[in-house]
Amino acid sequence: MVAAFGLPEDDASAIANAVVDPSAVRKSIGEPADPEAENIAVPGGTLLGIRTMVWSRRIMPDPRNPRLLPSRRHPFAVEPGTGGENAKFRPVPEPRTRDSANPDAAVLSVDIESRHHVTWACQQAATFILAENDWRASIASQGVMEAVWLVVTRLEHADGSAPANVLISAEGSSRMTGVHDLLEIRSADVPYDDHEAKLRANIRKLNEALDRGPTAEQLVALRCERVPALILVGFKKHSADGSAGFPTAVKSLVALRHVDPPMPWGDGPENESLADEVLDELFRRDLISETERAYLAGSCTRAEARAARLADDPAMRAARIVHLFTTKDSRVAEAIRVAVTSQSTRKRITTKLANELATALILRATADDRARTDQMRRYLRDAFGKAVHSEHWEDTGRDTATLRADALRELPQWVQNQCAGDPGPSSLELAVRGAYALVVSGRLNADRGSRSNEQPDRRTPGEVLDAMRRNVQGTYQLSQALDDFAAELPLRAVDENGQVKKQADGIDQKINDVYLRGEFPAAGKARSARPGNTPLELHQNRLSDFSLAIDRLQQAFEAISAVIGDDGRPVVETQGADPTSASAWRETLDKIDEELIVWSRTFKRLHGAAQDVVVAHDADGHDEGTSPEHEDHYLDSDESLQSN
Repeated sequence: MVAAFGLPEDDASAIANAVVDPSAVRKSIGEPADPEAENIAVPGGTLLGIRTMVWSRRIMPDPRNPRLLPSRRHPFAVEPGTGGENAKFRPVPEPRTRDSANPDAAVLSVDIESRHHVTWACQQAATFILAENDWRASIASQGVMEAVWLVVTRLEHADGSAPANVLISAEGSSRMTGVHDLLEIRSADVPYDDHEAKLRANIRKLNEALDRGPTAEQLVALRCERVPALILVGFKKHSADGSAGFPTAVKSLVALRHVDPPMPWGDGPENESLADEVLDELFRRDLISETERAYLAGSCTRAEARAARLADDPAMRAARIVHLFTTKDSRVAEAIRVAVTSQSTRKRITTKLANELATALILRATADDRARTDQMRRYLRDAFGKAVHSEHWEDTGRDTATLRADALRELPQWVQNQCAGDPGPSSLELAVRGAYALVVSGRLNADRGSRSNEQPDRRTPGEVLDAMRRNVQGTYQLSQALDDFAAELPLRAVDENGQVKKQADGIDQKINDVYLRGEFPAAGKARSARPGNTPLELHQNRLSDFSLAIDRLQQAFEAISAVIGDDGRPVVETQGADPTSASAWRETLDKIDEELIVWSRTFKRLHGAAQDVVVAHDADGHDEGTSPEHEDHYLDSDESLQSN
């Protein structure tokens, strides 16, 4: 191995100790100067592998099994050692190339805190795998039929312990977890304990049992003591300037295998793995620093983020991640494309995929159970609408009060421009941050379908957020949600002046999905009825009544064409409508159309002028200074301007 593939002696020893028949492997390799190996094509090059049988007691399943990725508790969400057994340590990091000057060498290292860290990670992985992807019954009856893929890896200990070299499964960890359980092997002990005497004793005992007739238990052991393996020992790039190294090539091979696996990873684990590779590719291209990579991956604590002068607010971190996956920077876009295509069969990066990858990283700031995390993932991936991808905006890091004030300043100019295009980058950044607070708190949901759901509003969270940022009350509401979320308070409703609404009993009114959809409807749809009887509230209720009447008119109009005659054609196409009635209807519609134009112009004159927004705050963190004109009248630009 040393002469043929340039492996270090300690790595070669780990392989030699695991192989059942070393002489057969030496023979298959042939001359070290021109070694024979299996060529395995992957994006960017060719992996070199050796197929052989290995002792199960000399290899270990990957403690980082990708199926666990969505369940991990990252330091940004939970300080290691403070959040229960599943957050006792940091998640075991990705394997890295041991020789940075030669990333193509088949030598990997994993940085761990201590042997206890490995033990904890193996126990967490085994518990999950044996519950969710249990292969023990199949393996007990017929053994491991298909080769597991192994890579020799050095475990580097932060506590000063000597490094340990061991063959770790890059693919087949679930099967090896089942094998070790059947053989009653502690996977975490494999890199450290000398099993030579026990291995020889087991072999002798099983050979004797085979001669005299094994028991059912011994037959299972005979099937499990040896497993077929593909040991990856090298990598050849297609071109010298290629960015992919041996670690990426191994992940590419595993990803290609899991396109059609016995048990698919599913969207969660798949997107987690792809998102990690995107960060690695950005780091390799020097587009992000090592500190930024750890921050975006959620692998640093909030205290460490503050020390590095990075935002410890998860909503601000979310905006940074979303901007990374939606930026117009061609260098970043190319890095994302290379990372994703090297790990999957996808040919291009769609906005849906970009949202899913961003969501995978964003939710590492949470520590909810798996079911709740999966629900948040489904909702949050639909919270970043078309404008997030098509409009220019930046992750500025402004505090919430400043961002709100800037977003409010954008609205008058947008109204002056006939509400054409996008209100502006500040409102967009505010909506992206607000998405995190509203979805993670459970206040904004995705479309749950029509079954057992009377909610007629089928908009995505992104469409609701887009409606919110297009009027003053919605801008205040996004800001209030961020403030309350940061303070760990229930999210409260605000009025058109940014003041917290009160219920009849004087308690602050809370928001939920139904409230947000009713308060900030789609363009032309009715708002929730105002509870008061002031002229302004009555005016808003009449506008809502008009909107509902328009909906009914549209439905009645379509219903006429839905009546089909005996000839299979709509009856209205053959019978028509009475001309005098049609003329009266048109006259009424023309009159309404003329009035709508006047109303739209009135709204534009009132709200299209520049407004002075003063960034001062009352006890609840709201702006105290807005122009008198602005306070009471700017309610809902979407409804009032749709007919213009």
